[in-house]
Amino acid sequence: MSQLFGSLYQFLWGVEMKKYDIDIKSILSKGHVVTDVKSEMLYITTTRRLSTNFEKENMALDSYVYIPGTFKLPLRIDISVKIDSPGLYLLLGNGHINFGTPWSDNRRIDDIVAPNCKPRFFYNHIPMNEFVDISVIYGLDAMQILVNGEERFYSEKEKYMKSKLLKELNSIGFTLRISCTKRTNLLVKSLSITEYDEAPPIVRSNSDLPKPLTSNEAVEVGQKPKFESCISLLPNEIRNEIIKMDSFLRSLRPFKFKRQIEKYGNKITYLASDYGFSYALYPSNDVMHHSLCWYIITNSKPEFWHRKADMMEETLKKLDETSPEFAERMFSNLTECIACRPCSVKTLYEFNGKKKLVCHGIMEFKMCVSDFEGVRTFINTVNDLASIK
Repeated sequence: MSQLFGSLYQFLWGVEMKKYDIDIKSILSKGHVVTDVKSEMLYITTTRRLSTNFEKENMALDSYVYIPGTFKLPLRIDISVKIDSPGLYLLLGNGHINFGTPWSDNRRIDDIVAPNCKPRFFYNHIPMNEFVDISVIYGLDAMQILVNGEERFYSEKEKYMKSKLLKELNSIGFTLRISCTKRTNLLVKSLSITEYDEAPPIVRSNSDLPKPLTSNEAVEVGQKPKFESCISLLPNEIRNEIIKMDSFLRSLRPFKFKRQIEKYGNKITYLASDYGFSYALYPSNDVMHHSLCWYIITNSKPEFWHRKADMMEETLKKLDETSPEFAERMFSNLTECIACRPCSVKTLYEFNGKKKLVCHGIMEFKMCVSDFEGVRTFINTVNDLASIK
């Protein structure tokens, strides 16, 4: 198959090339990754928070799958993938390309030789729960990104193209890695890498490149955000869960949740201020995530910052009495501190003899029905505990 493809392509374009159809079973994993092969497809999920802010060169993403061996430029990557929640990360050499991430992701692409870890955008939207075909061409003089055949990115000014290090690094070759956000389910249906002896063929679009999503476009500019409009671009199933959650939270007693909407519609927060507890939704066009925590009260010097009544460990212990598996899942949802910067609000939680240092004490959830159900169960338990105090 590979030789037939190569011969045909050479005849059409007059370009010498070598195509590698990657055997899914040959892909290896490193770090906090769980993989499985079913129906000749690779299932991937990560079980720990990743360093996906890409703010510093030493904050390397440390959990991923990778293809054995190295590949030399010029090359083309073709991958057919599906994710059920944000986001997907392709990493070649020192660079990265992010797909399906929220609008707030401001470092969506960086250089494979000398990344500068600065904000950079392109239209990286992909639908959730659908297979998409992604192609990335790294030429010596041009780079292109395609999603389902649509040109999303094109550049003739990437740093690697003029880097003095490229020749040496390219003689060794580059490793391709693939990863996803913690608990995202990533499915790889096919993957191929094609190396070229000359400039790879690039077909430019006749239209302008699509503009990056840099806000929640469900809310019109200049308009005061309303609850319904903030979530209007989300899938019906998720939108219905949010409406159900809204009714549930605002009916609870003794918790008395008050809803607050950020002025641009990027965050919907429910505060039970008497108990220092909050639940937040982060809508981002057709994707979202949500979280809960006992928030830090910071209206004093840092040494006096505190929480009103942190019942995280108490709640997990209570849940463990009736549903140990669920309690373990909630503990795993706590967002690990990855020491991204000096911090005064990381929190140590302990459960069943295990300790976890947690970023801001936050418990994160995905955009799926089961996670909304999990939030309701957890908060209902917290509310019950508060009612007997």
